[in-house]
Parts: sequence; C-alpha cells; structure tokens
Amino acid sequence: MNKKVSLGAAIAMMFLVAAITFSITYDAVTRQVNSRIVDLRERESAQAKYAEIDREVRANYYGTIDETQLLDSVARGYLAGIGDQYATYYDAKTYEKILRSQENTVADIGAVLRVGPDGYLVVEEVYPDSPAAAVGIKPGDQIIKIDDVDLTPENSAKMKDSVQGEQGTRITLTIRSDNVDRTEELTRRVVVVPSVTSRMLGDSMVGYLIITEFNANTSDQFKREVDRLINQGAQSLIFDVRDNKGGLLSAATRILDRLLPAGPIVSSMDREGNINVLATSDATEIDLPMVVLINSGTASSAEVFAQALKDYGKARVVGTTSTGKGVMQTLIRLSDGSAIEITTATLVTPRGETFNGVGVRPDYEVAMDTPWKDLGEELDPQLKKAMEVAVAMHRNIEVLQEQSQPVSEASDAEQIPHPVEELSN
Repeated sequence: MNKKVSLGAAIAMMFLVAAITFSITYDAVTRQVNSRIVDLRERESAQAKYAEIDREVRANYYGTIDETQLLDSVARGYLAGIGDQYATYYDAKTYEKILRSQENTVADIGAVLRVGPDGYLVVEEVYPDSPAAAVGIKPGDQIIKIDDVDLTPENSAKMKDSVQGEQGTRITLTIRSDNVDRTEELTRRVVVVPSVTSRMLGDSMVGYLIITEFNANTSDQFKREVDRLINQGAQSLIFDVRDNKGGLLSAATRILDRLLPAGPIVSSMDREGNINVLATSDATEIDLPMVVLINSGTASSAEVFAQALKDYGKARVVGTTSTGKGVMQTLIRLSDGSAIEITTATLVTPRGETFNGVGVRPDYEVAMDTPWKDLGEELDPQLKKAMEVAVAMHRNIEVLQEQSQPVSEASDAEQIPHPVEELSN
C-alpha cells in the first residue's frame, strides 16, 4: 500500500536537509577561515620578529652590513626552515648559470674537474672535440695554476668556477701531467656535453647505452645512438642509468616516448591530491627486449625512466634500489633575477604509484662493493647480469609477445608478466 506524503511533511523535510547542509558547510567554512586566521597571525608574528631583529641589529651592530649578502642569506635561511630537503635559493648569477647549463650553452674548456686535497683541480673527464682535448689534456692531469693565480685549498673552489666564462674569451692553464708542468692557452667555447654513449657488447648482439644525465641534448643524442645500434643489428638493449642524478624530466619523457606504447609516462600529484598527467607516449615504440641498470645513485628523472619501462613490462631492472627522489621541484624566478627551487608535487608512475622515499626496486638484486666505473666490462657483475637477462629475453621473445598486455588492463604490478624466469645472481 502506497503512502502519500503531505505537503507540510515534504516542506519540513526540505528544511531539515537544507539545515543539515548549511550546518556542514558552515562548519567546514568556519574551520577553513579559522585556519587562515591562525596562519595570518603566525605570519604577522614572524614578520614582526624579523623586523625587530633588523631594528636591533642596525641599531647596535658594530660592523657594516652588506645588503645583498644579507638578503641572500635571509632567503637561504627561509628555504632551509620550511622542511623541504630539496629547497634551494640561487642568487642571480648562479641562476643564470643553471639556465645556461640546462641548455648546454655554457662556454668552458670541455673537461670535468674536481678539487683535489691539495687544492689543485683534477681532470676527471675530457669531452671530445673540446678546447681541452685539442691541447692534449687528459684524465688524471692536474691544473695547478689559472692565468696568474696559483691554486690553493683556499681558492680552488672559486677558481674552478672561473674556468667557465664568455664565449671566445681566453684562459691560460698550467697543467701538471706525469709530473711535468706545461702552460697552455685555451679559448672558451660552448661544448656539447655527451650525455649518451653506446657500444655493442662483445658478440652478444646486445646494444649498451650509458645515459649520464638528462639535459636539453640528451634525447637527440639518444635517438642517434639507439638508431646506430639497431642498424648494427642489436637484438636487445641495455640502458645504464647508474649514478644518473636526473636532470630535465622533459628530456627523460621524450626518450621514453620512443620506447613505450601509447599511454601515460609520468604524472604529478599536488598537495591537495590532484593528479596531472605530465607526459604521454604515442603508439610508436621500439620493439626490442630491454634491461635497465640502476643503483643507489640513480635519482629523480632517471628513476622515472626506469620505473616507466618497468611498469609497462618493457624492461627488466637490474642492480640495487635507487635513491627514491620521487618529488618534483619547480624553479621560480624572482623579480631581482634570483630564483628559488621548491618541491611542488609528488611524481606518479604509469601504474598510479610513487617511488618517493622507497626507490625503484630491481627485478634482479645485484650488490657490488667496487664502483662500477672502476671495473671493466668483464668484471662488472651488474652489467654481466644485465647481459644475461637481455639475452634470455631475446630468446623468449615469441613467448613475451603472447603474454604481453598494456598497463591500462593490469590492476597491479603482479599482473604484468615477467619477460624471463628468475635467473641466479
């Protein structure tokens, strides 16, 4: 039997629902307003404290205040106090250098230098077709004097920065090589830093690419090198991103677009939990078995590179767990030409997960005590394991094609089939 609801009861019910809705909304808005009031009071209190410190220092400090240095120090202190381990302040000169470095437009001699314990600059690497290579500077050499300045532990860091300069300017170096000193004059110019190198490994038909960083030129270098290996008959590929600290996320995603099927590559999640797809891949992909080498020094964009290939079932990962830097920083230019870099989002993998704080976990854990760069191809256990996996994947390629499924159809990591059976470490 149907019961009719009277008009009065219906109106009363509407008022009740409206009252409950208003109450909930009012409560939420009140909490939000109160929170903002507390936040505003805290900021006013902080600003009052800064102003008080400034008044007392200027009234009583014995020395002279360098206003630029003071402002830079305040900015650094502010970012140090917000709890963001990646937050950084850059003065205008440093920020300009960062931009030029990312675009590979820094003029220098084309060598990687580090400060030695005696203050001399030790040459770690010399780029091909560079001013340093042209005068015969080689790894292991020491730079003991720049122009008319002898290098010491006190001035070496500053003098190291002076090696970079304007395009076409000249620099005089005193170089100690095999205990013999000589002086060379070099002309600074922009040197394209090779971030991708490659070779075929032995007779295994495995193409091996080392990616040292992701910068503005990396994707073009990667395309050239991977195409060359494929033309040479590579049947599988190993991507080595060990000790790759990352760099430009856009450079990593451009490379991944060549390797992955259609779908998301990486997304970001802001503090409110909103997801934003940062990059997607089209349907064109390189259809070869792939292995990625990682270690504890693999970070940021390099982790995105490894995890995306793993998520799509395109590659197996060999090595040790990566750094776990799965957050995104934004570089914000300030009005005076300086800049701040702060964390603005968490990076999200194609499967909707994050590796921040936990790292990318390898499919094959291979630990090693000696730095891989100090070992040859035959003595590098992680590389040997990667070759073993790459060859096994190629042998099982037909099975792989039958078992493959897109990421969008898999609900969790276990649903993507392993390309090969577990092999002993």
